Amino acid sequence: MVIQDVAIADPKDREVLVRIAATGVCHSDLSASKGKSRAKLPLILGHEASGVVERVGSAVSKVRVGDRVILSWAPNCGQCFYCQKRFPTLCDVYGFAAGRGGLWDGTSRLEAQSGSIHHYSCVSSFAEYAVVPETGCLPIGEDVPFEVAALVGCAVTTGFGAVVNDARVEPGDTVGVIGVGGVGINAIQAAALSGAEMIVAIDINGDKEGVARSFGATHFLNPNTCDVTDAIKSLNRGRGADSVIECTGRPTAISAAYDCIRPGGIVVSVGIAGREEMVALPASTLPNTQKRVAGSNYGGGIPERDFDRILGLYRAGKFDIDRQIGKRIALEQINDAFRWLEQGVLARTLVCFDH
Repeated sequence: MVIQDVAIADPKDREVLVRIAATGVCHSDLSASKGKSRAKLPLILGHEASGVVERVGSAVSKVRVGDRVILSWAPNCGQCFYCQKRFPTLCDVYGFAAGRGGLWDGTSRLEAQSGSIHHYSCVSSFAEYAVVPETGCLPIGEDVPFEVAALVGCAVTTGFGAVVNDARVEPGDTVGVIGVGGVGINAIQAAALSGAEMIVAIDINGDKEGVARSFGATHFLNPNTCDVTDAIKSLNRGRGADSVIECTGRPTAISAAYDCIRPGGIVVSVGIAGREEMVALPASTLPNTQKRVAGSNYGGGIPERDFDRILGLYRAGKFDIDRQIGKRIALEQINDAFRWLEQGVLARTLVCFDH
């Protein structure tokens, strides 16, 4: 990535100009930079962010100038088929906008000397300012640090929702979490809050065991040193896990998760795989075991509602976000942050802007 000056247009109808305060460096950004998501180029990455409303377009009613906000990378129209079916993260209007690298009308507010620059997920927060749809902003109180708010904008909500909304973990459950990263840590915390009896963290990096246990994991398994399926079954009376949250997007990990769940259990797939990658499952076991595989997009809920729920738990001291914050860097170090992410950094790196 390169840093350069880019012109940003005024917000249009129902759009908001936000001065970015903090933005996390997420695996989704890394995946886009590697070509996994086939995002339109050139573009400004970044989607996990918080900031302050600087200017509003016409007909904006949700926020006012000066509001401190979390940005959502899945704003919704509230009117389309999927919004009415309570799947706002699948919003048709958002899909149209994000697919074209623009905002609601499909066009960009970003311009360089070489021409138009595409938006990423209607956010593009690796910049000092961003124009976003107003439904992508949630006002927050003065008591929430910008760094905490930024993480709630993606990793925290994704991991929390995968457990609470998609897996619907119940007290006494056995839960597996594959991939102890930004999302996995929050899935572990949510499973603990939901009353899971056993929470099995699974990662090929043995250094992550301490982190996983500190956030609530009761067990840690390394696929390089043990048979994960046998180990989980031995922990749960030979049955397997009630649910497994798969956070890596690797097809082999999704297949392994399927092997690890009990009959009637569920695999919740969160990680992003390449477009050409396929998952192989034993087809005959699907009807016989009633195992389920479900995709989870942004935690499978309503982002604004889940933001509020998570912040309530954070304020009550029941959900630890502060310890997830790692290095705070300037934008000039963004490529270093991507390298650290590939190397398996144990905490979230945040780009923080000193305005």
